[in-house]
Amino acid sequence: MDVDRIKHIMNSLMILSFMIFGVLSGIILITDVPLTNTSVSLPFAFLYISTATFVITAQINERPKLIQKYLRDWLIICFIGIIISALAFTFY
Repeated sequence: MDVDRIKHIMNSLMILSFMIFGVLSGIILITDVPLTNTSVSLPFAFLYISTATFVITAQINERPKLIQKYLRDWLIICFIGIIISALAFTFY
């Protein structure tokens, strides 16, 4: 696997998800939406993805030989975070 290419993709994904978090948070602030679980769960799902991507990218920098394990862990972590956010968005 090309480690540099994967690191660039992960950095781009981290920046993109953080920008989406900022835009959604700005929309919440500008439109004066009441802060409920439904309105807050979507922006924080993107913040969670950004944070998880940052941590995994740092681990890849330290040990590039374990890149497949780190990417699998990243997918599992992001999937669990998205499921939790979807449940908060749906049921509360």
